[in-house]
Amino acid sequence: MADEHTVSADEWGIHALTLTAAEETIVRFAADCDQIEILSHDGTAPIYFTVDGSPAAVEGPTCRVIPASISSATVHPPTPGGTVVRLISAGTPTVSVSRA
Repeated sequence: MADEHTVSADEWGIHALTLTAAEETIVRFAADCDQIEILSHDGTAPIYFTVDGSPAAVEGPTCRVIPASISSATVHPPTPGGTVVRLISAGTPTVSVSRA
């Protein structure tokens, strides 16, 4: 079962969220976002993610990845009607997902 979080239109994001190994986490923004920043706090494991609403999978071919050695990624999500970020990791890294 996915861990889900909603960011309201007046909030910037969700911070210090610890991912559960091999379990998808979904962050829904109430508004469309021009840019999203995903920040890895500890660099303990790669983070795989999508911003088009499709499911995230560890080493998934349709996912983007933040390697453990990189601290963040900024992306332009294409999803209209609210931005959806789906994340997963084989480990338990701590992340923040916010509007950039």
